[in-house]
Amino acid sequence: MRRSLYATVALGVTVIGGSTVACFPERSTSAGPSPDACDTSLPPELLGATVVAIRNFTFEPAEVRVPMGGKVAWVNCAPADEPAHTSTSDQAVWNSPLLPPGATFGFTFTQAGTFPYHCEPHPFMQATVIVEP
Repeated sequence: MRRSLYATVALGVTVIGGSTVACFPERSTSAGPSPDACDTSLPPELLGATVVAIRNFTFEPAEVRVPMGGKVAWVNCAPADEPAHTSTSDQAVWNSPLLPPGATFGFTFTQAGTFPYHCEPHPFMQATVIVEP
C-alpha cells in the first residue's frame, strides 16, 4: 500500500521512529529505491527526506543530491536474517549506530559539499551524498 509523505521538518539526527512508509522514489527529493524495496518505519522528523535503501549489501541509490538543509534517511531494507549496517561519513561528519533490518537513521546536511560514506562493518559498501548550495 502506498502512503503519502508531505511534512518537512528540520532536524539533525534521528534514529528509528514512528510513521510507516515504503522506500519509494516519489517520496524523496531525488531518485531512490524501487517500489519493491521494503516497508519500514520512518520517523516523523524525516518525512520528506531523500531515502537511501540499504539492501543487498549496497546503498541504493549510490549517489544522492540534496539542497543545503536537506535531509537523507537511510533505511535498512535487508531481510531480518542479514547483519546490521551503518551509514558512516568518510570525513567524520556523521556516524549512525548499527542499523538492524528495518531500522532508520537520518541526517540533515547544513553545509554544501561532497560527502562520501561507507558501512563500518562492510567497508566495500560505499556511496556519496552531494549537498548543493
